[in-house]
Amino acid sequence: MTQEPDQAPARPAGEPRPGPNQQGGQAPPWGQAPQWGQAPQWGQAPQWGEYAPPPGPAQSGAPQGQYGWPQQQFPGYQQYVAPPKPGVIPLRPLGLGEILDGAFQAARRNGKAMFGSALLVQAFSAVLTVVLLTVFLSGGIPIMSIAEGNVSTSQLASFVVRAAATLLIAALLQTLTQMTLQGVLVVPVSCAVLNRTTTFKQMWYLARRRIVPLVGLSLLYMLSVGVVLAVVVLFAVLLIANLRVGGALLTLALVLAMIAGFLWIAVKLLMAPAAMVVENLGIFSAIARSWRLTGNNWWRTFGIWIVTSLIVGAITGGISTAVGFVVGIVGVLINPNPTPDQQILQAVLGQGVSLLITSVIGAVALAFQSGVLALIYVDLRMRKEGFDIVLMKEHEGGPGSDPDGIPGGLPPDGQPLKWPWSAAET
Repeated sequence: MTQEPDQAPARPAGEPRPGPNQQGGQAPPWGQAPQWGQAPQWGQAPQWGEYAPPPGPAQSGAPQGQYGWPQQQFPGYQQYVAPPKPGVIPLRPLGLGEILDGAFQAARRNGKAMFGSALLVQAFSAVLTVVLLTVFLSGGIPIMSIAEGNVSTSQLASFVVRAAATLLIAALLQTLTQMTLQGVLVVPVSCAVLNRTTTFKQMWYLARRRIVPLVGLSLLYMLSVGVVLAVVVLFAVLLIANLRVGGALLTLALVLAMIAGFLWIAVKLLMAPAAMVVENLGIFSAIARSWRLTGNNWWRTFGIWIVTSLIVGAITGGISTAVGFVVGIVGVLINPNPTPDQQILQAVLGQGVSLLITSVIGAVALAFQSGVLALIYVDLRMRKEGFDIVLMKEHEGGPGSDPDGIPGGLPPDGQPLKWPWSAAET
Protein backbone atom coordinates (compact mmCIF):
# COMPACT_ATOMS: atom_id res chain seq x y z
CA MET A 1 0.00 0.00 0.00
CA THR A 2 1.46 3.28 -1.12
CA GLN A 3 1.61 6.07 1.52
CA GLU A 4 0.48 9.45 0.19
CA PRO A 5 2.68 12.47 1.01
CA ASP A 6 1.47 14.96 3.60
CA GLN A 7 -0.61 17.75 2.14
CA ALA A 8 -0.04 21.37 3.20
CA PRO A 9 -3.12 23.06 4.65
CA ALA A 10 -5.13 25.25 2.35
CA ARG A 11 -3.98 28.88 2.18
CA PRO A 12 -6.70 31.37 3.19
CA ALA A 13 -7.78 33.92 0.61
CA GLY A 14 -5.70 37.10 0.66
CA GLU A 15 -2.75 35.53 2.47
CA PRO A 16 0.57 36.00 0.62
CA ARG A 17 2.05 32.93 -1.03
CA PRO A 18 4.65 31.27 1.20
CA GLY A 19 8.32 31.69 0.29
CA PRO A 20 10.78 28.96 -0.57
CA ASN A 21 11.43 28.17 3.12
CA GLN A 22 7.78 28.32 4.18
CA GLN A 23 5.11 25.68 4.11
CA GLY A 24 2.16 27.91 4.76
CA GLY A 25 1.89 27.19 8.48
CA GLN A 26 1.27 29.69 11.25
CA ALA A 27 4.22 31.69 12.62
CA PRO A 28 5.25 30.76 16.18
CA PRO A 29 4.69 33.25 19.01
CA TRP A 30 7.32 35.97 19.44
CA GLY A 31 10.37 34.84 21.38
CA GLN A 32 10.13 31.14 20.36
CA ALA A 33 12.59 29.54 17.95
CA PRO A 34 11.04 28.78 14.56
CA GLN A 35 10.45 25.13 13.68
CA TRP A 36 11.54 23.55 10.42
CA GLY A 37 9.58 24.93 7.50
CA GLN A 38 8.24 27.92 9.42
CA ALA A 39 9.33 31.57 9.51
CA PRO A 40 8.50 34.35 11.98
CA GLN A 41 6.15 37.03 10.80
CA TRP A 42 8.11 40.28 10.56
CA GLY A 43 6.28 43.57 11.13
CA GLN A 44 6.52 46.91 9.44
CA ALA A 45 9.71 48.99 9.51
CA PRO A 46 9.96 50.95 12.77
CA GLN A 47 10.21 54.71 12.91
CA TRP A 48 13.25 56.47 14.40
CA GLY A 49 13.34 56.46 18.17
CA GLU A 50 11.39 53.17 18.29
CA TYR A 51 12.62 49.62 18.74
CA ALA A 52 12.82 47.06 15.95
CA PRO A 53 12.67 43.24 16.14
CA PRO A 54 15.93 41.33 15.73
CA PRO A 55 17.28 41.14 12.16
CA GLY A 56 15.71 38.52 9.90
CA PRO A 57 17.47 36.06 7.63
CA ALA A 58 17.32 38.40 4.63
CA GLN A 59 18.95 41.34 6.43
CA SER A 60 22.66 41.76 5.83
CA GLY A 61 25.10 42.23 8.63
CA ALA A 62 23.54 39.68 11.03
CA PRO A 63 25.72 36.65 11.91
CA GLN A 64 24.18 33.73 10.02
CA GLY A 65 23.78 30.26 11.52
CA GLN A 66 22.15 27.05 10.33
CA TYR A 67 19.42 27.45 7.72
CA GLY A 68 20.14 31.18 7.39
CA TRP A 69 18.87 32.19 10.84
CA PRO A 70 20.90 34.35 13.26
CA GLN A 71 23.30 32.39 15.42
CA GLN A 72 21.81 33.62 18.70
CA GLN A 73 18.20 34.38 19.54
CA PHE A 74 17.25 36.27 22.70
CA PRO A 75 13.55 36.35 23.62
CA GLY A 76 12.34 39.93 23.88
CA TYR A 77 15.52 41.38 22.30
CA GLN A 78 14.90 44.71 20.55
CA GLN A 79 17.16 46.88 18.40
CA TYR A 80 17.09 50.71 18.74
CA VAL A 81 16.66 52.68 15.52
CA ALA A 82 18.64 55.94 15.68
CA PRO A 83 17.11 59.17 14.35
CA PRO A 84 18.34 60.41 10.96
CA LYS A 85 21.35 62.71 10.89
CA PRO A 86 21.77 64.12 7.38
CA GLY A 87 23.98 66.99 8.50
CA VAL A 88 25.67 68.39 11.60
CA ILE A 89 22.92 67.41 14.08
CA PRO A 90 20.46 64.54 14.46
CA LEU A 91 16.90 65.48 13.58
CA ARG A 92 15.45 65.29 17.07
CA PRO A 93 15.51 67.50 20.20
CA LEU A 94 19.15 68.30 20.97
CA GLY A 95 21.38 68.28 24.02
CA LEU A 96 24.01 70.82 24.99
CA GLY A 97 26.92 68.81 23.59
CA GLU A 98 25.15 68.26 20.27
CA ILE A 99 24.43 71.97 19.90
CA LEU A 100 28.04 72.95 20.64
CA ASP A 101 29.44 70.28 18.34
CA GLY A 102 26.95 71.13 15.58
CA ALA A 103 27.86 74.82 15.73
CA PHE A 104 31.56 74.00 15.44
CA GLN A 105 30.99 71.57 12.55
CA ALA A 106 28.78 74.07 10.71
CA ALA A 107 31.45 76.78 11.03
CA ARG A 108 34.15 74.38 9.88
CA ARG A 109 32.19 73.26 6.81
CA ASN A 110 31.31 76.83 5.83
CA GLY A 111 34.56 78.55 6.75
CA LYS A 112 34.55 81.16 3.99
CA ALA A 113 30.96 82.16 4.58
CA MET A 114 31.04 82.22 8.40
CA PHE A 115 34.63 82.96 9.40
CA GLY A 116 35.17 85.22 6.40
CA SER A 117 32.10 87.34 7.10
CA ALA A 118 32.82 87.50 10.83
CA LEU A 119 36.43 88.50 10.16
CA LEU A 120 35.33 91.29 7.83
CA VAL A 121 32.92 92.62 10.46
CA GLN A 122 35.55 92.45 13.19
CA ALA A 123 38.16 94.12 10.96
CA PHE A 124 35.68 96.86 10.05
CA SER A 125 34.93 97.53 13.71
CA ALA A 126 38.63 97.57 14.64
CA VAL A 127 39.60 99.91 11.78
CA LEU A 128 36.68 102.20 12.57
CA THR A 129 37.70 102.36 16.24
CA VAL A 130 41.29 103.22 15.33
CA VAL A 131 40.16 105.90 12.86
CA LEU A 132 37.83 107.50 15.38
CA LEU A 133 40.50 107.50 18.07
CA THR A 134 43.07 108.92 15.66
CA VAL A 135 40.78 111.75 14.60
CA PHE A 136 39.90 112.41 18.22
CA LEU A 137 43.51 112.47 19.43
CA SER A 138 44.77 114.58 16.54
CA GLY A 139 42.16 117.27 17.04
CA GLY A 140 42.10 117.32 20.82
CA ILE A 141 44.52 117.95 23.65
CA PRO A 142 47.84 116.06 23.45
CA ILE A 143 48.00 113.17 25.87
CA MET A 144 51.40 114.28 27.15
CA SER A 145 49.96 117.64 28.16
CA ILE A 146 47.32 115.86 30.23
CA ALA A 147 49.94 113.58 31.77
CA GLU A 148 52.09 116.59 32.71
CA GLY A 149 49.11 118.50 34.15
CA ASN A 150 49.34 121.42 31.70
CA VAL A 151 45.58 121.65 31.06
CA SER A 152 42.73 123.37 32.80
CA THR A 153 39.80 121.64 34.42
CA SER A 154 37.42 122.61 31.59
CA GLN A 155 39.85 121.26 28.98
CA LEU A 156 40.21 118.00 30.87
CA ALA A 157 36.42 117.64 31.17
CA SER A 158 36.02 118.28 27.44
CA PHE A 159 38.69 115.66 26.71
CA VAL A 160 36.93 113.05 28.84
CA VAL A 161 33.53 113.75 27.24
CA ARG A 162 34.93 113.51 23.73
CA ALA A 163 36.81 110.29 24.51
CA ALA A 164 33.70 108.73 26.04
CA ALA A 165 31.55 109.77 23.06
CA THR A 166 34.08 108.33 20.60
CA LEU A 167 34.27 105.00 22.39
CA LEU A 168 30.47 104.88 22.75
CA ILE A 169 29.96 105.46 19.02
CA ALA A 170 32.50 102.75 18.17
CA ALA A 171 30.84 100.31 20.59
CA LEU A 172 27.37 101.00 19.16
CA LEU A 173 28.54 100.46 15.59
CA GLN A 174 30.29 97.26 16.57
CA THR A 175 27.17 95.99 18.32
CA LEU A 176 25.03 96.91 15.31
CA THR A 177 27.24 95.04 12.84
CA GLN A 178 27.58 91.98 15.07
CA MET A 179 23.84 91.67 15.71
CA THR A 180 23.15 91.98 11.99
CA LEU A 181 25.77 89.36 11.18
CA GLN A 182 24.30 87.03 13.80
CA GLY A 183 21.08 86.91 11.78
CA VAL A 184 22.88 86.44 8.45
CA LEU A 185 24.94 83.52 9.77
CA VAL A 186 21.74 81.58 10.40
CA VAL A 187 21.70 80.77 6.67
CA PRO A 188 24.82 78.53 6.49
CA VAL A 189 24.02 76.87 9.82
CA SER A 190 20.48 76.00 8.67
CA CYS A 191 21.86 74.59 5.42
CA ALA A 192 24.48 72.57 7.33
CA VAL A 193 21.64 70.83 9.22
CA LEU A 194 20.79 69.13 5.90
CA ASN A 195 24.46 68.67 4.91
CA ARG A 196 24.49 71.57 2.45
CA THR A 197 27.47 73.86 2.10
CA THR A 198 27.01 77.60 1.63
CA THR A 199 29.38 79.91 -0.18
CA PHE A 200 30.13 83.49 0.86
CA LYS A 201 28.10 85.00 -2.02
CA GLN A 202 25.24 82.56 -1.59
CA MET A 203 24.87 83.37 2.11
CA TRP A 204 24.60 87.10 1.53
CA TYR A 205 22.29 86.64 -1.44
CA LEU A 206 19.89 84.46 0.51
CA ALA A 207 19.87 86.95 3.40
CA ARG A 208 19.73 90.11 1.28
CA ARG A 209 16.04 90.83 2.00
CA ARG A 210 16.58 90.54 5.75
CA ILE A 211 19.59 92.83 6.17
CA VAL A 212 17.58 96.04 6.51
CA PRO A 213 15.10 94.48 9.01
CA LEU A 214 18.06 93.06 10.97
CA VAL A 215 19.60 96.53 11.16
CA GLY A 216 16.24 97.91 12.29
CA LEU A 217 15.93 95.21 14.95
CA SER A 218 19.42 96.02 16.25
CA LEU A 219 18.63 99.75 16.39
CA LEU A 220 15.38 99.01 18.22
CA TYR A 221 17.24 96.93 20.80
CA MET A 222 19.87 99.60 21.38
CA LEU A 223 17.31 102.41 21.52
CA SER A 224 15.22 100.49 24.05
CA VAL A 225 18.25 99.83 26.24
CA GLY A 226 19.27 103.50 26.04
CA VAL A 227 15.81 104.74 27.03
CA VAL A 228 15.59 102.34 29.99
CA LEU A 229 19.07 103.32 31.19
CA ALA A 230 18.21 107.02 30.94
CA VAL A 231 15.01 106.52 32.95
CA VAL A 232 16.81 104.49 35.62
CA VAL A 233 19.59 107.10 35.93
CA LEU A 234 17.01 109.88 36.27
CA PHE A 235 15.14 108.01 39.00
CA ALA A 236 18.41 107.23 40.77
CA VAL A 237 19.43 110.89 40.83
CA LEU A 238 16.03 111.95 42.17
CA LEU A 239 16.02 109.23 44.84
CA ILE A 240 19.51 109.99 46.08
CA ALA A 241 18.89 113.76 46.06
CA ASN A 242 15.70 113.48 48.10
CA LEU A 243 16.21 110.43 50.32
CA ARG A 244 19.99 110.33 50.77
CA VAL A 245 20.87 106.93 52.27
CA GLY A 246 17.42 105.50 51.72
CA GLY A 247 17.54 106.69 48.13
CA ALA A 248 20.89 104.97 47.62
CA LEU A 249 19.46 101.67 48.87
CA LEU A 250 16.40 102.04 46.64
CA THR A 251 18.69 102.85 43.71
CA LEU A 252 20.66 99.67 44.31
CA ALA A 253 17.44 97.64 44.34
CA LEU A 254 16.30 99.40 41.16
CA VAL A 255 19.59 98.62 39.41
CA LEU A 256 19.42 94.95 40.39
CA ALA A 257 15.81 94.73 39.18
CA MET A 258 16.83 96.39 35.90
CA ILE A 259 19.64 93.87 35.36
CA ALA A 260 17.31 90.94 36.05
CA GLY A 261 14.70 92.38 33.70
CA PHE A 262 17.27 92.97 30.94
CA LEU A 263 18.51 89.39 31.28
CA TRP A 264 15.04 87.87 31.17
CA ILE A 265 13.96 89.91 28.13
CA ALA A 266 17.28 89.33 26.34
CA VAL A 267 16.83 85.54 26.53
CA LYS A 268 13.22 85.85 25.36
CA LEU A 269 14.37 87.79 22.29
CA LEU A 270 17.43 85.70 21.39
CA MET A 271 15.63 83.87 18.58
CA ALA A 272 14.30 86.97 16.81
CA PRO A 273 17.18 87.32 14.26
CA ALA A 274 16.97 83.63 13.31
CA ALA A 275 13.18 83.73 12.96
CA MET A 276 13.44 86.92 10.90
CA VAL A 277 15.84 85.33 8.39
CA VAL A 278 14.42 81.80 8.14
CA GLU A 279 10.73 82.69 8.24
CA ASN A 280 10.99 86.04 6.43
CA LEU A 281 9.31 87.99 9.25
CA GLY A 282 9.19 91.66 10.08
CA ILE A 283 10.70 93.24 13.18
CA PHE A 284 7.77 92.96 15.56
CA SER A 285 6.61 89.62 14.12
CA ALA A 286 10.09 88.20 14.75
CA ILE A 287 10.04 89.51 18.32
CA ALA A 288 6.67 87.86 18.95
CA ARG A 289 7.88 84.65 17.33
CA SER A 290 10.96 84.53 19.57
CA TRP A 291 8.79 85.20 22.61
CA ARG A 292 6.59 82.19 21.78
CA LEU A 293 9.45 79.83 20.95
CA THR A 294 11.22 80.46 24.27
CA GLY A 295 8.02 79.96 26.23
CA ASN A 296 8.50 77.16 28.82
CA ASN A 297 12.12 76.90 27.61
CA TRP A 298 13.61 80.03 29.19
CA TRP A 299 15.93 78.27 31.62
CA ARG A 300 17.17 75.83 29.04
CA THR A 301 17.85 78.59 26.51
CA PHE A 302 19.52 80.71 29.17
CA GLY A 303 21.70 77.78 30.32
CA ILE A 304 23.01 77.00 26.84
CA TRP A 305 23.58 80.68 26.09
CA ILE A 306 25.44 81.40 29.33
CA VAL A 307 27.60 78.26 29.06
CA THR A 308 28.56 79.21 25.49
CA SER A 309 29.33 82.79 26.54
CA LEU A 310 31.50 81.62 29.43
CA ILE A 311 33.46 79.22 27.21
CA VAL A 312 34.00 81.81 24.49
CA GLY A 313 34.80 84.57 27.00
CA ALA A 314 37.37 82.46 28.82
CA ILE A 315 39.15 81.45 25.62
CA THR A 316 39.13 84.87 23.95
CA GLY A 317 40.00 86.68 27.19
CA GLY A 318 42.93 84.40 27.89
CA ILE A 319 44.33 84.72 24.38
CA SER A 320 43.84 88.51 24.29
CA THR A 321 45.61 88.92 27.65
CA ALA A 322 48.51 86.77 26.49
CA VAL A 323 48.80 88.73 23.24
CA GLY A 324 48.85 92.09 25.07
CA PHE A 325 51.50 90.81 27.48
CA VAL A 326 53.70 89.55 24.63
CA VAL A 327 53.32 92.78 22.65
CA GLY A 328 54.33 94.82 25.71
CA ILE A 329 57.43 92.69 26.34
CA VAL A 330 58.49 92.91 22.68
CA GLY A 331 58.18 96.71 22.80
CA VAL A 332 60.38 96.91 25.89
CA LEU A 333 62.98 94.59 24.37
CA ILE A 334 63.14 96.57 21.12
CA ASN A 335 63.42 99.99 22.78
CA PRO A 336 64.13 99.83 26.55
CA ASN A 337 64.43 103.64 26.99
CA PRO A 338 61.93 105.31 24.67
CA THR A 339 61.33 109.05 24.51
CA PRO A 340 57.80 110.38 25.21
CA ASP A 341 57.02 110.47 21.47
CA GLN A 342 58.34 106.95 21.04
CA GLN A 343 56.20 105.78 23.92
CA ILE A 344 53.11 107.07 22.15
CA LEU A 345 54.21 105.41 18.89
CA GLN A 346 54.86 102.11 20.65
CA ALA A 347 51.49 102.28 22.35
CA VAL A 348 49.71 102.90 19.03
CA LEU A 349 51.59 100.09 17.27
CA GLY A 350 51.01 97.69 20.14
CA GLN A 351 47.32 98.52 20.19
CA GLY A 352 47.11 97.97 16.44
CA VAL A 353 48.72 94.54 16.65
CA SER A 354 46.49 93.59 19.57
CA LEU A 355 43.39 94.73 17.68
CA LEU A 356 44.40 92.71 14.63
CA ILE A 357 44.88 89.48 16.59
CA THR A 358 41.82 90.14 18.72
CA SER A 359 39.76 90.64 15.56
CA VAL A 360 40.71 87.18 14.29
CA ILE A 361 39.87 85.61 17.65
CA GLY A 362 36.63 87.59 17.83
CA ALA A 363 35.66 86.40 14.34
CA VAL A 364 35.97 82.76 15.39
CA ALA A 365 34.01 83.42 18.58
CA LEU A 366 31.29 85.34 16.74
CA ALA A 367 30.83 82.59 14.14
CA PHE A 368 30.64 79.92 16.84
CA GLN A 369 28.17 81.84 19.03
CA SER A 370 25.96 82.61 16.03
CA GLY A 371 25.95 78.93 15.14
CA VAL A 372 24.89 78.01 18.69
CA LEU A 373 21.99 80.49 18.61
CA ALA A 374 20.88 79.21 15.19
CA LEU A 375 20.84 75.61 16.45
CA ILE A 376 18.93 76.63 19.59
CA TYR A 377 16.30 78.07 17.24
CA VAL A 378 16.17 74.79 15.28
CA ASP A 379 15.98 72.79 18.52
CA LEU A 380 13.09 74.87 19.89
CA ARG A 381 11.14 74.43 16.66
CA MET A 382 11.73 70.66 16.74
CA ARG A 383 10.49 70.52 20.34
CA LYS A 384 7.41 72.64 19.78
CA GLU A 385 6.41 72.16 16.12
CA GLY A 386 7.87 68.88 14.83
CA PHE A 387 10.37 70.82 12.74
CA ASP A 388 12.49 67.67 12.41
CA ILE A 389 9.80 66.13 10.19
CA VAL A 390 9.76 69.22 7.98
CA LEU A 391 13.54 69.10 7.62
CA MET A 392 13.54 65.38 6.86
CA LYS A 393 10.93 65.80 4.13
CA GLU A 394 12.96 68.60 2.63
CA HIS A 395 16.11 66.49 2.81
CA GLU A 396 14.32 63.69 0.93
CA GLY A 397 13.12 66.13 -1.73
CA GLY A 398 9.48 66.13 -0.79
CA PRO A 399 6.83 68.49 -2.19
CA GLY A 400 7.75 72.15 -1.73
CA SER A 401 11.40 71.44 -0.93
CA ASP A 402 13.97 73.87 -2.30
CA PRO A 403 17.54 72.52 -2.45
CA ASP A 404 18.92 76.01 -3.11
CA GLY A 405 16.95 77.91 -0.46
CA ILE A 406 16.94 78.17 3.33
CA PRO A 407 15.82 74.86 4.89
CA GLY A 408 12.52 75.19 6.69
CA GLY A 409 11.93 78.69 5.38
CA LEU A 410 8.35 79.96 5.45
CA PRO A 411 8.15 83.04 3.19
CA PRO A 412 4.67 84.58 3.60
CA ASP A 413 4.69 86.06 0.08
CA GLY A 414 5.19 82.69 -1.58
CA GLN A 415 8.52 83.76 -3.08
CA PRO A 416 11.24 81.44 -1.75
CA LEU A 417 14.57 82.94 -0.76
CA LYS A 418 16.67 80.97 -3.21
CA TRP A 419 19.96 81.21 -5.03
CA PRO A 420 19.43 82.19 -8.71
CA TRP A 421 21.38 79.15 -9.96
CA SER A 422 21.96 75.66 -8.68
CA ALA A 423 24.22 75.20 -5.69
CA ALA A 424 26.18 72.62 -7.69
CA GLU A 425 27.27 75.36 -10.09
CA THR A 426 28.85 77.39 -7.28
